Amino acid sequence: MKKISLFIGMALLVSSSIFSQDLKPTGGMMPHAYYTVTWNTTFTLGDFNKWVGSPSPAGMGFGGKYFIDKGFNAGFDIAWQRVSQAYGYETYYGDNGSAITATNYRFTWMVPFQITAGYMFKPTSVISPFISLGIGGDYMEHHLIIQEYDFYEKRWDFALNPEIGALVKFGYYKSIAALVAFNYKWTSNSIQIQAIDEKSGYLSMMGLRIGICFMVY
Repeated sequence: MKKISLFIGMALLVSSSIFSQDLKPTGGMMPHAYYTVTWNTTFTLGDFNKWVGSPSPAGMGFGGKYFIDKGFNAGFDIAWQRVSQAYGYETYYGDNGSAITATNYRFTWMVPFQITAGYMFKPTSVISPFISLGIGGDYMEHHLIIQEYDFYEKRWDFALNPEIGALVKFGYYKSIAALVAFNYKWTSNSIQIQAIDEKSGYLSMMGLRIGICFMVY
């Protein structure tokens, strides 16, 4: 009887060992937080597109997200972005009746800073889709350069930034992942440079973010 019990026990031990080796992992650890470093491309819309029509890949961002409950998280995003475009000969009139006909160069600096709230649908999986909403503001500088003249203005604004994207881990239980996300941004900013006849309304844009994510477990 003892030999039979010992044989059964050894058989169970061996079978469980073989089964555990064949079993593939179906999930990973739940992160406490994650940080992102991204390369940002901006596509201007509406009145902003009339000011600068070309997409711009000149942007970098940094953010942190902290999990509150399951996939719900809150955090921050800060960035630096620039859009620019050169235009052909145009005529601009000054207040004293003078006129300048020349090529011009337009660009806008943006420094967005936002508090974010979001939800990650599968935070323990290799591919983790997410949605988020950013609320905050921007510091913007709008410049119009005509020959040696630089017409510019500085403005602060309020901004809303909904986003959808995904994290792709480099394997289960890995702390590094790739990030890709698309967003729409509306701001209360406007362009009111004196040398331009047409003034803009609120500014909006689309954004593409590609980068690296660092998980904290």
